[in-house]
Parts: sequence; structure tokens; C-alpha cells
Amino acid sequence: MTLLNKIILTTVAAGAILVVAILPAEYGIDPTGLGSTLGLVNIAKNDATETELSQEKNTNRFDAQDLTLSFNIGEYEPTAERINESVQGLIHLEDTPFKSETFNIEIEDYGEIEHKFIMPADSTFVYSWEVLNPSGEGVYYDFHGHPSSQDATNYPEGFEMAYARGEGTTQSGAFTTPFAGYHGFYFMNIEQGPITVRVTVSGYWKEHKEMFRAVDGKVITKVPF
Repeated sequence: MTLLNKIILTTVAAGAILVVAILPAEYGIDPTGLGSTLGLVNIAKNDATETELSQEKNTNRFDAQDLTLSFNIGEYEPTAERINESVQGLIHLEDTPFKSETFNIEIEDYGEIEHKFIMPADSTFVYSWEVLNPSGEGVYYDFHGHPSSQDATNYPEGFEMAYARGEGTTQSGAFTTPFAGYHGFYFMNIEQGPITVRVTVSGYWKEHKEMFRAVDGKVITKVPF
């Protein structure tokens, strides 16, 4: 066989492979029908489907660099002293660092006491109180607040707001003031003999103090609000 014949034969064979196999398998083009018979056209369809899925996946892929979040805050100003708005009001900025304090309240037998924190509106503290070495039911407690005497005219007569009431030996929680005023705890000793209530608080307040104390119904301390 001459070299020319070999070249011609090779070219014909390559063309046949292109028409019968490559075009149906790669591009879904099947001029002879043999591609469908041999299942080569399905290969092209599967490849096309996988390509579409890959492109769709890449289109839907989360890219943090392309995401622009929108919050209800003003335009960021690096030189500003503070941000005056917060995301959905979840952050309330304070002008001073938070405080932390633990103190004991001694309550006599048949005793009752009221201890209040003086706080502006929308201020928060987290707290925990417990009766040390309880021998019974502990205390009756009433966690509540009311405005100062200066602000009382802005509220109904005798207005106060209760936050928690019950009996027990301990309670923990977080509290945000709904209005400016006096907010805190009333404890009544319901055990036999004197008890000690230990209070731990962290947060924001102007001051706190004992506002009322009585023993067996006799008032010992009463501080005007």
C-alpha cells in the first residue's frame, strides 16, 4: 500500500469516527442514526444536563463579597462618636461602663424589705438573688417598678408595674426598664427566723438603696420616692 493510500484511508477512518461517534457523543448530532443506536447521543444529553446544573449551582452560590446587607442604621461615618440608631432596637448604647455588684440583704423574722434601683428608661441589668442557707420556702418576692414622685403626674394615680411575683429561694433574669424610675425587689421573709438574701447585679443604674423596711408590721424605714 502506497503512502498516499494510507493517508486517504486514515482520513476516511477519522471522518467516519467523527460522524458515527464524536458528533453524537459530544454534540448530540447524529447524521447516520448509529449514534442513537449505540447510545452515544444520551452521553451528550447527560453532559449538557450536568453543565446546566453546574451553571445553575454557580449562579445560586452564596458569595459574601457580592452580598450587600441592608440595616436600619444611617450611613457609616468612621469619625462619628457613636451610632445613634441600632439594628431593630436590639442594641441600646450607654455612655458609661456597666457596673457589677453583690450585696446582702438581712431580713428579720417576720420582716419585709424593699430595695430599689434608680434607672432611666431603656436601661438593663442582669440579676440573680438567692436566700442563703434556706430552711423553708424562702421569701415572697415582688419585682416591680414605679415612677419617681416628680414623674408621677405623668402616670395614673398609684401607678406601678409588676414584673415577677411568687415565692421561692432564688431567681435569675435580665431586665430592661420600660420607663424611668425606681425598679427593684420587695422581699417578705416567710421562713422561721432571720434570713439573708444575696443579690448580684450587672448592668446600668444611677444608684440603689433600701426604700422600705418593716418588722412584724412595724415600719422601720420608709424613703420617699
